[in-house]
Amino acid sequence: MNFGLYYKSMKFPSIFKISYISSFLYLFGLLFSLTELILHFYNKSLCKTEGCRIVESFVRGGDIVLLLIGILLFGVLFFLSIKQKFPNIHSVLLIIALATEGYLIGFQSFIIKEFCVFCLIIFAILFISAILRLFQGRRELAFAFLSFISIFFITYLVNPQINEIPSAQYVLLYSKDCPHCKEVIQFCTQMQIPVHAIEVKEVSGVLKSLKINSVPVLYCSQGNEKKFIIGADSIKQYLFANAVKIQQTEGVCPIFSPTECK
Repeated sequence: MNFGLYYKSMKFPSIFKISYISSFLYLFGLLFSLTELILHFYNKSLCKTEGCRIVESFVRGGDIVLLLIGILLFGVLFFLSIKQKFPNIHSVLLIIALATEGYLIGFQSFIIKEFCVFCLIIFAILFISAILRLFQGRRELAFAFLSFISIFFITYLVNPQINEIPSAQYVLLYSKDCPHCKEVIQFCTQMQIPVHAIEVKEVSGVLKSLKINSVPVLYCSQGNEKKFIIGADSIKQYLFANAVKIQQTEGVCPIFSPTECK
């Protein structure tokens, strides 16, 4: 009995099934990215998290660039998987893709501390596909995981941290050389409106991600509702309309008067 032929006949179906699973994953990634691109032109998105918007804002050209790259990547991977050709190119593309994901996931984990659900799904597809390639005997895919882990932790060590906006009902973002900011601060002091004030340079990354380029800015957090009010007049009108209830709250420390807090 030819045991070599028997072994190959037993091994072939499993590899054949793995190839089909990989092709399905690539097709799903292609359709998923294409759907998001189409929704983009209608100002809609499959991703509803804040992380999606922040990641988009840090990419030159916005999310459309990432979507086009994703469509091209999954389109090529799907073709290579179906045709079973150019296995080395297939592996190289997965290595590059997972290395890129290492930065994107690290950026979300350590810097903005918000996660893009769309990005996580794409990462999962690529991660599972790389594991399947390992099962097919493509040992070079070990470099994909090594690249991902290395870049993931390098992101933690190298990139500057973007500070978060403090947790408070009202947070005023101001600049010391901004006359309109001083106008709002004086208004809050006179009205004894409790507002947590911080310099804009401490959270400039967050404002950049939201494409806010001017101060003063008032961040309002009321339960599940979060909003940004931009401009001195708009801020004063908003606070004047909403400050009455706050002023009735006991134990509130007025803005810039820490000595009055007991």
